[in-house]
Amino acid sequence: MERSRQDEVRDRMRDIAGGDPGTAERALMSRLIRSFLAKTPGAVDRLGELLRGGDPAELRDHAHTMKGSAANIGAGILAGILAEVENAAREGFVPDPDVTLGRVAAEQALAFEVLERFAAELESS
Repeated sequence: MERSRQDEVRDRMRDIAGGDPGTAERALMSRLIRSFLAKTPGAVDRLGELLRGGDPAELRDHAHTMKGSAANIGAGILAGILAEVENAAREGFVPDPDVTLGRVAAEQALAFEVLERFAAELESS
């Protein structure tokens, strides 16, 4: 059975803060999520620039950084897409920009919905 995006995020936050997070841990998790939500759109814009004309080494490095950020927050599917980009660039291949950005945008929207809900839940408790 496939794990849900929500389960992935909750499991990752539990790894970070433990099973019964206190006020400080909830605040930390909220800050991590809010930071990811704020920085990712700019990183996706840069990814688009690199897909459309950057060199594969820069694309590889940028996709690697984005992959790590997504994985760190529990956005595993997004991290997987970025891993595909990283691996292709490592082989000297630049994936189709439109297809790749479409996949990233679709998954980003789904992940952001889960992350926004979780951050609001943390902030209200």
